Amino acid sequence: MNRNMILAILLSSAIYIFWFAYVSPPKPEGASQTINQTQVEKNTSKTVSQKEIAQAAIPVAIDKEKKKNPPLIVKSQKANFIIDPSRASLIDVVYHGPISDVNLSLSEDANILSTLKELDWKVLSIKEGYASFSAKLSKDISVKKTFKFATNPAINEMELEFKNNSSSKMIIPSFPLSMGPGLGTVGSELKENPKICESDYTFQESGKKHPTLAKIKDSVEKEDWIWAGINNRYFLMAVINDGELGRMAVSKEKIGKEDYPHLNIYTKEFKLNKGEAKTIKIPFYAGAKDYKLLKALGFGLDRSVDFGFFSPLAKMADSSLQYFYSKTGNYGVAIIILSVVIQLLIFPLSMKSYKAMAVMKKLQPEMQALQQKYKDDPKMMNAELMQLYKKYGANPLSGCWPMLLQLPIFFALFTALRNSWNLHGAHFAFWIKDLSAKDPYYVLPILMGALMFLQQHLNPQTGGDPTQNKIMKWMPVLFTFMFLSFPSGLVIYWIINSLFSLGQTLYLKEQESK
Repeated sequence: MNRNMILAILLSSAIYIFWFAYVSPPKPEGASQTINQTQVEKNTSKTVSQKEIAQAAIPVAIDKEKKKNPPLIVKSQKANFIIDPSRASLIDVVYHGPISDVNLSLSEDANILSTLKELDWKVLSIKEGYASFSAKLSKDISVKKTFKFATNPAINEMELEFKNNSSSKMIIPSFPLSMGPGLGTVGSELKENPKICESDYTFQESGKKHPTLAKIKDSVEKEDWIWAGINNRYFLMAVINDGELGRMAVSKEKIGKEDYPHLNIYTKEFKLNKGEAKTIKIPFYAGAKDYKLLKALGFGLDRSVDFGFFSPLAKMADSSLQYFYSKTGNYGVAIIILSVVIQLLIFPLSMKSYKAMAVMKKLQPEMQALQQKYKDDPKMMNAELMQLYKKYGANPLSGCWPMLLQLPIFFALFTALRNSWNLHGAHFAFWIKDLSAKDPYYVLPILMGALMFLQQHLNPQTGGDPTQNKIMKWMPVLFTFMFLSFPSGLVIYWIINSLFSLGQTLYLKEQESK
């Protein structure tokens, strides 16, 4: 077996896991200039003749000190929606998580969805799943804002109804919908990975079946996008474009020591004839990134769930996990079953790898003799090695290709388990009360490291460079320290993988001794 190839595989795996866990979270970008709503609205209003319109632009009310009114709470099955009545803004969503409630707003100054908050809003009606407010945009333009919240986790809606009460044609200039800064998440995630928060949008590319997910950097001058919003590993706040929205702009704002994205999405300018009314419907989603739910809701919301480079395999793993959970009622047991199934599927590849390693081990003395004999003639040495491989039917890469083919499966399952909302708060057994969190006593990672060490000791050793051998011996220690902070569900998968490989090795050794 080529030890360089094994070393490369293990190191690449370690680098992949380290990169995904600690480096991939987006680094803070330079703060963009904060957009001033009043100035933007003045600049984007059209200048028209006095004959066509009596007023060239709609003046926006000055943001003044407003007395602190108690927030309004609209309850649903999975969340409480918190509204500031003085600004008619959705300032927080308290999501009922399996462990504890999660505030999606990161601070008192942050908000989930707001617009035209400077106006003097009056409460019209508050009832189950519904809240409506009214205000004056100007002396001639009235506006009604209505929130409609779904009872179950689904698409909600904000409606803005503008009415021209004058006898002249009026222009409603572009104005922003504001989200953020940032989006809250579960306590453990917010503590360990506060920077995993970004602003994204989706659009449909020609010739592609699924919408394309892209990051919003500074400003995006695009009108045919599908949804845009702020998301982190577990939660998503997204506004769906119903044809009335256009340009997007994001800036960075600091909360505590971290910078978070503050997203503004601008409406399109429109005109109102005398006595005319126009309603802008803004569907939005604010909740957990449950892949199955988001897929059912449509609009490409499921694209917010990061399944990594091997996304087709990761989605298959996630679907399989849900299937086994439906049969067992325990995600820990589902992970074990899925791990065993995967090992059974790749068993022929593992057998081939082990046998190739055993053959190469037997050839080591002859290989070393040839290397010593032709050390000054590399061309002849390679020719003699090829003859040796041909004589015994050996291939130095035959033991590596099966391992390489297994890597995509491991990476896909790694991504699926690490980003699965369903594992958050999922109890397994004994002290493992949350499969998405690390083992609080580090029992599982240490057990995993011990199994890896034992497996390495029993596998056929192929000699090679002493330095490489020392590095290989330290690999179990490296992986143990890496897995200390990984979700328990991932560690359980790797333990099952190690146990299966260990049993296979013991069985093959017994067969060889007969």
